[in-house]
Amino acid sequence: MIPHFNSKLEFLQYLSNECIHNIEKIQLKHPQEKGIQKAYASTLNYLAKTEEASGGCHLISVMLHILLSEQGIENELVIGEVEDYEANTQFSHSWVEVDGEIFDPAIMHTLDGNVHPPVYNGVKLTLEPLTMEYGISKGKEELDRDAKHVLDMSVTAYLDAIKDYGYPKNYLWDEILKAGIGIMGFTNLSRLRKKYNTHYRVLKTKGIEAKVISDDTKM
Repeated sequence: MIPHFNSKLEFLQYLSNECIHNIEKIQLKHPQEKGIQKAYASTLNYLAKTEEASGGCHLISVMLHILLSEQGIENELVIGEVEDYEANTQFSHSWVEVDGEIFDPAIMHTLDGNVHPPVYNGVKLTLEPLTMEYGISKGKEELDRDAKHVLDMSVTAYLDAIKDYGYPKNYLWDEILKAGIGIMGFTNLSRLRKKYNTHYRVLKTKGIEAKVISDDTKM
């Protein structure tokens, strides 16, 4: 029986907890499965408990990307158009892929205020069939204004840009560190800034992927 909720945030916290319980039901053929589970659960928990993060797919995907990368788990930070076949809508969105599979906690609460089950390894965490298609556009021109803007920014430039909106420069970095307690341990912001200044989003389109350019991939 689904309980009564006094707010959408209460419902998101309930949905997040139920979905986290289902993570272990989805088997990953990955040597760092536990690390992926931990990073995803931490990111989903942050989204469910932070009202300001709702609709913030660009931030949530960056958070997951960093929490995975800091454990040495290879992943791609991806941006593109998504088609929701149930709602008959299309929207610009950011997510993460590991071995080509979609990991999308941010879809749980989108900018239009709708609530969707988060996606883990290409599967809804309510264990229902996926009714969305990711990366359906033909090119950058189909992205919305915000998505076009962040596509051209490094992860560091994106996170530091929060200062332009009256927040401290470290604000989003601190939020990621907070979400990553127990995963990242003590870390140096200068090191993170330098490392993720070479990480960019991958534009995913139908049949075309603009590959990320970073120092990590050059090595």
